[in-house]
Amino acid sequence: MLRLLGKIAHQCGTRAFLVGGPVRDMLLDRFGPDIDIAVESKAQTVGKEIGRRVHGRFVFHSRFLTATVTLPDSSHIDITQTRTETYSRPAVLPRVKPAPIEQDLFRRDFTINAMALEITPFRFGYLLDPCSGQQDLKYKLVRILHPKSFIDDPTRIFRAIRFAIRLGFGIEPQTLKLMRQSIKSSYPSLLTAERILYELRLISSETRRLQMIEAIKREKLTRTCLDWSPPSHFLSKLKLLSSRTRNPELFFILILSNLPDTGNFPITKQERESARAINRFHLIHSRLMRAKRLSTIYRLLRPIPEPALQILSRIEPRAVARAINLYLNRLSSIRPTVTGRELRKLGLMPGPKYQRILDRLLYARLDGLISKEKEYNMARRLIRQKKV
Repeated sequence: MLRLLGKIAHQCGTRAFLVGGPVRDMLLDRFGPDIDIAVESKAQTVGKEIGRRVHGRFVFHSRFLTATVTLPDSSHIDITQTRTETYSRPAVLPRVKPAPIEQDLFRRDFTINAMALEITPFRFGYLLDPCSGQQDLKYKLVRILHPKSFIDDPTRIFRAIRFAIRLGFGIEPQTLKLMRQSIKSSYPSLLTAERILYELRLISSETRRLQMIEAIKREKLTRTCLDWSPPSHFLSKLKLLSSRTRNPELFFILILSNLPDTGNFPITKQERESARAINRFHLIHSRLMRAKRLSTIYRLLRPIPEPALQILSRIEPRAVARAINLYLNRLSSIRPTVTGRELRKLGLMPGPKYQRILDRLLYARLDGLISKEKEYNMARRLIRQKKV
């Protein structure tokens, strides 16, 4: 694949390089499904041609001179034009302009990510390492490239912690000192919620995500950028959830449920509602513990989004978890056999009564008061009574 990508770039009249994380991981004998390449010009042209040749979906982002080709197997080829970045003030997105590969490598976050492997024909396999990234790989160090790195982009603090823990590296002493100075000076507080949540999503997908959250707490990073410090019980819940599922979305939602305010966060409706439901679960907790009827369990849990229930079933005490799993695995799929059309045939005009009658039928079924076959008779009786 790399030879093909280099050949396509050469045919388009530019040089191409494997860059950043894939080069680092290759030197560490780690391999992932995605590919990051940089071209010195014509990123859009190269990306389009790659998409055509590999039957992928091509998207170009003109502001950052980047493109993505999504392959049929859902893996990605990310294409960037080599560039420099300038920051008008701390924590804002940079202004970019095209530049040669050597300048591009000096704009990157850490030395271990500032290497490039040329894939253009006739120079295929030539390694560029102007920042001594190989040496830091050897000594297992995460090191920034310049003293203002964490001021220009405080998200690099999240990334330093993530890379160090994922790779089993240490943070180089001067880098650690500058990282802590940036936190103490509150530069992370200048980040938008969108950028902070993006980093937390990435952490949620990591194998060693618990250690990363613990490190973030230890460095007081979320206290600085969100005015929030994870309570100890929260960490124990994360640990419990992590021991029972690898699902990154559930881990992320549990984090959201403990953040101070998700009202204006750029998250999905399901994520927001799930986080709120977890927050409010204590309001029904004791009622669920005491519930004797299946219909009571159903009514208490039906308003809660499924991701929240999946989380709660893994972190709540056994009795509560049993009720939640009963709902998820059995009760939630039970439906009345009587339909709205049959209610209309029985003379009931469409309106709120439809749902109330269907609910009454369902609750009676759940509690064993009627069988499927007797639903129709009960519906007719309820309509005649006119008390629903």
